[in-house]
Amino acid sequence: QCLPLSPRSVSMATLLLLSTAYSLHPLSHRAPRARCCRADTLCSSAASLPPPLRDADAFARGVLDCDATAWWRQDSQRLQILVPLADGVSFKRDVSVDVSRRRLTLRVADSDVAVGELWHEVNVDASDWFVDDAPDFGDARFLVVELQKRESFVDWAAPLKPAGGGSGEEGRRSLIIGGKGEAQKQATAVQLASYQLLQKLPSAVRGDVYAREAASSETLYFLGKVIAEATDAALALTAQEVLVKEHARLYLPSVFRTLRDEEMELWLAPGNSELRVAQNEIPLHRWRRVDGAEGVPAAGACGFEPETGPREGCGVPQDMQGKPFAVRRDGAGRPLA
Repeated sequence: QCLPLSPRSVSMATLLLLSTAYSLHPLSHRAPRARCCRADTLCSSAASLPPPLRDADAFARGVLDCDATAWWRQDSQRLQILVPLADGVSFKRDVSVDVSRRRLTLRVADSDVAVGELWHEVNVDASDWFVDDAPDFGDARFLVVELQKRESFVDWAAPLKPAGGGSGEEGRRSLIIGGKGEAQKQATAVQLASYQLLQKLPSAVRGDVYAREAASSETLYFLGKVIAEATDAALALTAQEVLVKEHARLYLPSVFRTLRDEEMELWLAPGNSELRVAQNEIPLHRWRRVDGAEGVPAAGACGFEPETGPREGCGVPQDMQGKPFAVRRDGAGRPLA
């Protein structure tokens, strides 16, 4: 019996195809908000934003105070605080940095720069601070405090929690897995490896992911499969939304390349159900983002196996041979004749 739609092993050729695809097409991103050191303060001017770390445009960044005398930024693995050092300020004599898993005390020349509880936990042993005489912006000498995130891909709302609480974002935990350029390529490799490991677990839950242009198309294209351990596919997709949508733009640029996030709908079907979907036996279900931290898996507890090319051979309908797998559905996900 031919079973073309069972979970597939990923060859080096597949990884090479992904690597090539993710180096050819530009990506669109959400612009982060300018934030002050604590999450309860928003600065009004986007001009206050420091330049992002490489391929980390989608992550929040901002200033340590609204006078823009110091900045912070981040990528998937680290958060940086950058403080210009005046002439005569000595790194050894005048800079004091104390980092614990949940707290930061940063003082320069007897002045508090950032003191309080960190927004998320950090890996103390992997964190560091140093002076950079040639940063990627400004002409000043900068103190760079580099905090290694304990959980990768989490988008910090700010370096520090509000001193008195009450920002309204205490439970905020937003993941940005994926992005542009190298960030997308690396995240794809990481989540693909996670998929391959998790699919061996009896408790793993899979979901097949489809996409279409919001509210204007009956055609949904198969993008790949998400997986998570002991949770549902909707939460696995919530964690990997950025990765999946960027993959759609790269995999099918003629359809999705120009679409913003809000213009793209994602839909789910049970895992490994492509044949039943193709035969119009089951509907698709509209996915909606699950807000809040509860239940959304960490990057290592979910995975994504991307679709990388047209399907051919046994089990693929004749009219779909050599084409991206796609189906027609109405607004409720029901099959159309």
